[in-house]
Amino acid sequence: MNPEEQPSSKKTLWIGLGIFFFLLLAGGLVWYFWGGGNTGGVTKLFPFSPSSGEDVPQTDTDRHEIGGDSNGDSGLVAADRLFRQLSLKPVAGAYALKRDGEQYVRFIEKETGHAYEIPLAGGVAEQLTNTTIPRIAIADWALGGNAVLLRYLEEDRYTGRETIKTHLARLNLSSALSSDDVGGLTLDFLPDNIVALSVSPDGKSLFYIIKKDGAAVGSVVNVATKATKEVFRSPFTEWLPQFLNNGSILLSTKPSGAVPGYSYVYDPKTKALNRLVREKDGLTALANASGSRVLYGENVAGNAILNSYDPKGFPGDEGTVFYENIIPINTLPEKCAWLSDNMRVLCGAFNLTPTGLIPDLWYQGRISFNDTFWLANTTSGDVTYLSDPKEETGQTFDVANPLLSEDGAYFIFTNKKDGMLWSMRLPQQVGPETSDTIPEGLSPEELKDAQGSLQAPQ
Repeated sequence: MNPEEQPSSKKTLWIGLGIFFFLLLAGGLVWYFWGGGNTGGVTKLFPFSPSSGEDVPQTDTDRHEIGGDSNGDSGLVAADRLFRQLSLKPVAGAYALKRDGEQYVRFIEKETGHAYEIPLAGGVAEQLTNTTIPRIAIADWALGGNAVLLRYLEEDRYTGRETIKTHLARLNLSSALSSDDVGGLTLDFLPDNIVALSVSPDGKSLFYIIKKDGAAVGSVVNVATKATKEVFRSPFTEWLPQFLNNGSILLSTKPSGAVPGYSYVYDPKTKALNRLVREKDGLTALANASGSRVLYGENVAGNAILNSYDPKGFPGDEGTVFYENIIPINTLPEKCAWLSDNMRVLCGAFNLTPTGLIPDLWYQGRISFNDTFWLANTTSGDVTYLSDPKEETGQTFDVANPLLSEDGAYFIFTNKKDGMLWSMRLPQQVGPETSDTIPEGLSPEELKDAQGSLQAPQ
């Protein structure tokens, strides 16, 4: 190399190194301030909560209440607030009850299995039991909130094999409700590997399914006496039950958006199995307590479509009868709760159905929805917008396991994003029939015409 070219080469080298270190420093600053907090999506074992035992940090505490009676600097009491956070940690199941003239919610803390109670109108949660059963997956309440079915996975320390365990737990609350003492749980075991379970609306009985000798075997249990009777056996094993208040059971095939599903009503006394809804991809169903009407969802061309089914039919024009009626909101029946009139439902609904197989990806925890809240009439198809939680709390909710307070004044639900329990105070127009509907898009009648007349099931 020519000696006269060396200074020029060194200069070029130093310039290149300077540019490299500048870009490295700039990239680090960008990551620190804008990208460092993102950890990406996490697939959860149980779809309705974060991993068991995981504490979720609380944010935005001056915009909503966690227990307590005040709302930060706003001065609003709990009774005046639209949304209220009821739990500090993920919950496994909730139950609404009335005691001493006041509305309460009881819930099971997922991490410990402890039971808590909180007044809906305001106040802090009180611990009711201290019997620890860690990592509860599902809690189903019975006997007016005085008993609870606790379900969890137990892993064999030697083989690694997992077993579904189910406790029938009674709350010992004689002193816990009248003092600062904490009660306990009296535990009885139900059979291992119960794959599906439903409690009757009156809380006195439960129906469960186990797999035995290649068949699905269903039994009814008296919660008070623990008397058990086998009432159902089927070579098809993938069922989801819902116990109705007349003693019959709604049985739906486990859903997948790629597979046609069916719903039946089963009478344990006569052993009659009558088909209701059939051949609906991704079928999930939720009957009202009497079973007189069924809310069901299906996957149509990748969209979540909500419908109602009435075995007696909906009257149409010129004497025609429709057995299915479209509800013009995008949601799943699992995000809805029936009102006491057995005709209207309150739902969390999403604006758009995300790309992917519904409801599969939602159950697997691989997608999440940002719900707004709606009232729907399953007879007329009319819908009424109620609220957007993002505007009220600054947070987004993916509604799961919804229920109503005993007086019908609160919509209670778990936020599937983090497992926390919330309540929404309902506006007064939810009580009486309302005609304040959303005019956008097709009317229910136009939707019926577009869909065509639905024939009675054969």
